Amino acid sequence: MAKFMHQVVMKVIRAVIQVAHYVAPNYDEVSTVNNQSWLSIYYYVVENWVRIPILICLEKVVAHSKNDNLTKVNMEALMINGGLP
Repeated sequence: MAKFMHQVVMKVIRAVIQVAHYVAPNYDEVSTVNNQSWLSIYYYVVENWVRIPILICLEKVVAHSKNDNLTKVNMEALMINGGLP
């Protein structure tokens, strides 16, 4: 049931992103103890002069995050979950 609900939500997110005039992908990294951090990847979509954040991916990063690793995680999340070609 949860898997089906997730698929429906992702389909709606892709539809919103495809019709948006302005889309800005962003990410935030929050570090915690024991060299663990959380990476949230989201889009900002502007609709009727209102900026709407849409969460694409929330991922736990165990090792130290480096630029090449962050780029890979970002691109995979945006292409798989975010609907980018």
